[in-house]
Amino acid sequence: MAKIVIEVLYPEYNNLYGDRGNAEYLKKKLTLAGYDVEIIETALFDEPAFVNNKVDFLLISPCQEKHQLVEIEQLKNYKDAIKKRIDNGGIILATGNAFELFGEYIENDKGEKTECLGFYPYYAKQFSKLRYNDCSVGEFDGMQIVGFKNLLSHSYGENPKPFLSMKKVAGMNPDCKIEGVHDNNLFATYHTGPILPLNPQFTDYLIKLADENYVSVTLEFEKQAYESRVNELLK
Repeated sequence: MAKIVIEVLYPEYNNLYGDRGNAEYLKKKLTLAGYDVEIIETALFDEPAFVNNKVDFLLISPCQEKHQLVEIEQLKNYKDAIKKRIDNGGIILATGNAFELFGEYIENDKGEKTECLGFYPYYAKQFSKLRYNDCSVGEFDGMQIVGFKNLLSHSYGENPKPFLSMKKVAGMNPDCKIEGVHDNNLFATYHTGPILPLNPQFTDYLIKLADENYVSVTLEFEKQAYESRVNELLK
């Protein structure tokens, strides 16, 4: 029985919008397919397992803006390891405002800037306490990806490697129709939901990246719920 390791970064803070469900859903799908699954939860000030160990899926979920600044400083300690993982095709799923960590900086509503990992030439700008909320649909590799957006920021600037072409609502910002980053096997997106249970076909896509021999175990009610959701949002 093959073993799959899922690492969840900073779950004590990265726990908004049900995105813990991404790890649980991955585990469910993999277990049904016969895999031995281990979930590692890495606390904020601990060294991530992926730095020195084999990790098949690295998950980073959204957090409150005040915690985001602390996380950035921690992740800078592992900037080279993160870049190496991206370049080597390691799977990373970053959702919600975790997408912003890979850009140049985050600017708060007072104009103060916090430097991020700087892998891509976009930047985030936070706004007032009035959040941007909507249901969203984007397209990737012929798949419709559904989710939710609950944001206190938008992103701007160049994005040479977008993840989604938006079919419903805003992309990186209200004037943009592209969203997220797809670089090798990095998938970073403002979508939450959690995104994997909402999109079983995309979950299968990610698992096949980890093991090309994976045979999908998609339950019928999941497929029906997904199709109903897409049809409702796009009508």
